[in-house]
Amino acid sequence: MFSIVSSEERRQVVEGARVYRASLTPCPRDWLKKRLSSMAMAHGHEKDPDRAAAWLQETGRLLWDLPHDVLAYAIDEAIKRSDRGFMPAVGQIRAIADPMVATRREETYRLEAMALVIAGRSHNPQWGTTAKPWERVVADVAPEDDRIPGSEIAAFNRNMRKFGLAMRCRADGSTFNLQPGVPDPTYNGEEQ
Repeated sequence: MFSIVSSEERRQVVEGARVYRASLTPCPRDWLKKRLSSMAMAHGHEKDPDRAAAWLQETGRLLWDLPHDVLAYAIDEAIKRSDRGFMPAVGQIRAIADPMVATRREETYRLEAMALVIAGRSHNPQWGTTAKPWERVVADVAPEDDRIPGSEIAAFNRNMRKFGLAMRCRADGSTFNLQPGVPDPTYNGEEQ
């Protein structure tokens, strides 16, 4: 089969998918502990060691899942944006970090889907032939926790129709976009 994608480009896509997946690894706990400790020393007003330890433990628990580079950037930005020099709250840090992680996850899924398509593993009869090749494999690539819960699928699809958006959700929680002129497979003729 003829392909306009060279072997080197294929290798780069596969390597890029691997690197992106690795970049989603949570930050090292030792680094986070040191960073939070230095923040507490510089900005903290808590003098009780038990309360300071509890703050370190809880804040670490709420932030440790973020990738190292994203978390470092988000902490720095939250401190810069902090009013009156106070230590930023977890919510302020997550407000900066979460959209960055979501973008990186989406880019990772797309690269992994491209790698599967390049490897010729994109055929999944369940999605039919109308889906784009990368859309056929995204559900196989996306982890379960990033899918829409089964109990919310009907409401999600109903809201997408209500607002005139093309995005829909499959039965497994993965999403896809409707193609122009193609009937909506999620609409059964009744709206609740």
